[in-house]
Amino acid sequence: MTEQKKVVVGISGGVDSAVAALLLQRQGYDVRGVFMKNWSEDDFGGPCPWEEDQASAKAAADHLGIPLETWNFEKEYRDLVFSAMIEEYKKGRTPNPDILCNREIKFSLFLNRALQSAPLIATGHYARTKDGRLYKAVDDDKDQSYFLSAITSKALKQTLFPLGEIKKTEVRVIAQEAKLPNWDRPESTGICFIGEKKMIEFLSKYIPPNPGNIVLSDGTNVGTHSGLQFYTIGQRHGFGAGLDQKKIADTIGAGKAMFIAAKNVDRNEIVIAPAEEKESVEMQEFLVSDAHWIRYACSFPWTGTAKFRYRQADVPVTLLPEGESIRVICKEPQRAITPGQFAVFYNGDECVGSAVIV
Repeated sequence: MTEQKKVVVGISGGVDSAVAALLLQRQGYDVRGVFMKNWSEDDFGGPCPWEEDQASAKAAADHLGIPLETWNFEKEYRDLVFSAMIEEYKKGRTPNPDILCNREIKFSLFLNRALQSAPLIATGHYARTKDGRLYKAVDDDKDQSYFLSAITSKALKQTLFPLGEIKKTEVRVIAQEAKLPNWDRPESTGICFIGEKKMIEFLSKYIPPNPGNIVLSDGTNVGTHSGLQFYTIGQRHGFGAGLDQKKIADTIGAGKAMFIAAKNVDRNEIVIAPAEEKESVEMQEFLVSDAHWIRYACSFPWTGTAKFRYRQADVPVTLLPEGESIRVICKEPQRAITPGQFAVFYNGDECVGSAVIV
């Protein structure tokens, strides 16, 4: 087997990465598996998911007859991803730790260590890459280019995405027919490498509650929140019986579903509004910062499409420079434009880069 045929596959314990390893093995690659241990702290006195994930990864690797090592990146994950996430929440913003994890851990630390023994890495992401460019997966429902939008062209040139050309339904069939032990394992959700957590409980361990006012768009005080970090722009309010429904009814009418329209950090205040109050819950222009271009920086004005959250339909946009930031102008007003989240930019099926919503 030539050196060029060696590949290190990140095997997480889920069916996707196991099938990625299987497909590469069938293509003649010399496959070696690595389980990344990035979090093991027991936050709520319950089982920590990494041990179950590692056992599932080991069972899949054994079934395929490939070696599996465990690489510990816990310190790096805490320093580069988790700490940055907590700082963003402290500022009242809503970060995306999955994008940070891909940028800092999988396609940097893991990649660099893997390259010491093989020229390529692979993961179970649903995306496509060619010549250092990133493209959407064939399966629109599973496309994960959004989460890969902050990695470099150099990293992409050394990465394989075996699942980019197939559907998730096919992956399950392939896994079942190959008798992979995790073929029917449920998909994981929650913070990258931390698993499913109740976010309010989780954040309360690291950020003390800081109560403030809940107001309508005209400034009418209708309740109290427990901390900006616990709420996201665009979500159904979730304040339960804590709202003064009489004040709301007197001001805007009764029986309306209320959504979080804004978070005023300086006043520690959350603004809520009904969906029909479009000027409060929708935005057509906003700024982004810290732009990352996968191959080369765009020239302005740039026109293309963007996503502002995972699985959102593509939105036609124009980008214009504004000082050290970039102004994003959407063709139509958008709901839930959330500071701290990423705007991810596309030229057709190609993901060209991303930036953080200010």
